[in-house]
Parts: sequence; C-alpha cells; structure tokens
Amino acid sequence: MNPLLKPAAALAMLGIAGAALAQTSVTASGVIDTGIGYANNVGNGTQSKVGGTDSILGVSNVGFSGKEDLGGGLSAIFNLQAGFNPTTGAQSASGQLFSRNALVGLDSPGGKLTVGKQWNFNDDWLVGSIFKGGYNSGAIFKFSEFDAVSEIYNNTVKYVSPTFSGFQGGAMLGFGEAAGSVRSGQVYNLAGRYQQGPLLLAASYDHEQDGNASLISNGSLYKLVTLGASYGFGALTARLGYAHSDISGPGVFQSIPSQSARKAYAVEAGLDYAFTPAFTGSADAIYRKNTTLANNSKVYRLLGIYSLSKRTSLIANIAHLNNAGGASESLVATNSTAIGGGYANQSQTAVALGIRHLF
Repeated sequence: MNPLLKPAAALAMLGIAGAALAQTSVTASGVIDTGIGYANNVGNGTQSKVGGTDSILGVSNVGFSGKEDLGGGLSAIFNLQAGFNPTTGAQSASGQLFSRNALVGLDSPGGKLTVGKQWNFNDDWLVGSIFKGGYNSGAIFKFSEFDAVSEIYNNTVKYVSPTFSGFQGGAMLGFGEAAGSVRSGQVYNLAGRYQQGPLLLAASYDHEQDGNASLISNGSLYKLVTLGASYGFGALTARLGYAHSDISGPGVFQSIPSQSARKAYAVEAGLDYAFTPAFTGSADAIYRKNTTLANNSKVYRLLGIYSLSKRTSLIANIAHLNNAGGASESLVATNSTAIGGGYANQSQTAVALGIRHLF
C-alpha cells in the first residue's frame, strides 16, 4: 500500500479498481478438430492415402475474446484466434499467428463496428447453417472459383446492424494497402439475412479488386453472389444454397489463385436430421458448373455427428467427387498443378473419422 494514502482512500481506490475489473471480461476458448482419413486418387492420381487428418469440420484454433462495458450500452470488444493443425502442431497458415481472427471494435445498440483481420458475411451467416463446412470433406468453398464462400480478409472495417424484426444487414470494406492506388487489392462485402423461427434467408455480394498495383487499369475483378435458405420441420432441416462466381481475368486476389477469365455457378442442397438428441445425420449434394470452360463437378457427402457431451463430438464424414468435361477439382490435393488441385476428369473419395472438442 502507498504509505502516502490514508487507509480510507486506499480502500476507495481498491473498490474503484474492483468495479472496473468487474466490467471487463476476457475468455479463452478454442476447438480441436482432428482424426484419421482415407482418400483415393491422390499423389500421381492413382494412389491412396491413409493417415492423420485435420479440419474435418473446421480449422482447430485457440483464442481470446473480450468485452469491456463502457457505459450507455457501448462496449469495447476484441477477438484473437490462432489456427493450428493438431496432427503436427504447426500453424494452419504459415507465418500467421492469429490467422483465424484479429479484430477490435465497438458494440452498441446501434450495431457492431470492428477493425482488423475478419471473416466475410458468407462465413458468418451461410457456412454451417446452409453450406456445410470442412476441409478435404466436400465443402463448396474448396471449389477453385468459390473460395470466397468462406474467407478471411486483411485490413478490413466491418459493420453489422442490429436485428429489426428478424432482419439484419452488414457491410465490410478491405483496404488494398497499395501505394498510389486506393482500388488495387480492395475488397468489399455487402450482406443481409432474415431469421424468424425455423426460417433463415441470407444473401451476400463479394467484390475483390486485382491486388497487382503495377496494373494501371486494375481491371481484373472477382465477384461472387451467394444466396441461401434453410427451414426446419421438427427434427428435419432442409437447406439450399447458390453461388455465382465471375472472374474477369488473371489477378492477384486475397481469396483465390490467379485464374483466366471465367464464370461458374454452384448449387448445394442438403438435409439434416436429428435422429436422437445426441446424433445428427446430414446428406448433401453439390453441383458446380464452369460455363466458360464447359466443365462440371459433383460432390455427394454424408456426415454424422454424435455428441458425447456439450463440448465433445465424434465425427464421421464420407464424400465422393466426380469431375467431367476436363474439370480438375479435388477433395484432397494431389501432385497435379492444375487449378483445383486434381487431375482432369478424375474422381475421388475421401473418408474421415474424428473427434471435435470445444474448450
């Protein structure tokens, strides 16, 4: 205790400090998602692979989130999430510690405003509820033109409105950070959703500018429109999602590799059924069509989740991919250097059995 303070004054200061601490909360949390997987037609396109697999439903991560009450309904918030691969302990994104979230902002009755590295509204409002997630297990965002169905962006400002009678809207702007050019590398995302009872409707528009500042025209764009709906009938939930991708030419984008000009669409239809309070089964079919190159891909997926507790679940996933018309998509990446990571017209089956623990 400071000897210059009288006991009463010292107690008063301790009380103020205690009140301030009581208004601030910090939570450590995370998820570990891993298991054993099998895939055929990997490597040179004719080989099979068995071994540890990560991210059956999502990338494992550990993070911290916090909230400080500033009074008058206003709060300061932050979220930091570091992704990792449990099978190796390595970072999920090399050289990026907080690869899954790194944001700070303000939350109020008028909405939420955040700044930093953040997910787009597709991931917030459509992935999981309409499009099934996961890596190497049949997710729509693994298709080469549709990575932005679930993507995180650098240097963003994001606003999410309050909910009015089930309606909610949002906007996100990502700065390209290119010297001498405001547009180069710029990203923006506009979205809205309506949720009332068993019904969910959502729509999103993503717009990415070529990040190559040396291109004076900056004419290469990546545009993605995403629509989705789900409705619950007791233990059964039906889902339907649609995405349209328009790439106007080779470019350096945050979400997808450089590709020649092309247009494509993808449709996902799915059903979830709660057989028991502990076990839910899902079935999905995804159809992707590249209308410019006249090729297509189909994915059929079955997923079972058995909850051992509120935090721990067992996962079983099987997916089958079929390419046609020269398409080279893949569930599990091969040695092919083709866009999509697979070999032309090659089919592939992937099976994963795993465990997912929240903490």
